[in-house]
Amino acid sequence: MVGTLACGNIGQRSRKLADRFKGACDGQHFLIPFNDVNHWALTVVKPNEEVVYYMDPLKRSIDSQEWTEVVDNAIVLYKSTMNTPMLKKKVSWENMAGIPMQKGSVDCGLFVMRYMKEICQDKEVQFASKWARRGNLEYTEDDINQTKVEFAKYFMSHNAI
Repeated sequence: MVGTLACGNIGQRSRKLADRFKGACDGQHFLIPFNDVNHWALTVVKPNEEVVYYMDPLKRSIDSQEWTEVVDNAIVLYKSTMNTPMLKKKVSWENMAGIPMQKGSVDCGLFVMRYMKEICQDKEVQFASKWARRGNLEYTEDDINQTKVEFAKYFMSHNAI
C-alpha cells in the first residue's frame, strides 16, 4: 500500500498508520520513509511485535518526538482494534547503528531507497542483525549511482508520458 501520512495532527496520522497495519501478518515489516526538516530516514515497523527499527543515513538517533508519538500511538491503536493486548509497556525503538552512512549532504533519500531495496531483497529478513551494531559497511559511489539508475528506469517505465 502506498500513500502519505504527512497531513493532519498526531492523532489523525496515527489513525491512518494504524489502518495500514490492519491485516498484518506475524513478522510483517512496514517500510516507512520519514522526512524530518529536509532529511530522510527510514522507519521499519513490526506492529505485531511492537518493534520499530530506525535508520538514519547520518547515523543519528531519532530526535523527532512527534514521529515517535505517531508511530507508537499507531501501534497501540492497531493492537486495540485487533483486540490484542500490548506485549510490552511501551513500543521498542531500535537504532540501526551499523547501516552504511552517507558521506555527502544530499544523498539521504538515495540511502533510504537503498536500505529499502536491501530489506526487500533479503529473503531471511536479517537486516536487524546485520545493521544493529556499528560496523564498517558502506555504499560505494557505484552502489549509489546504481540506485539512481534503477529508480530512474522504474519511474520512467511506470510514469512516462
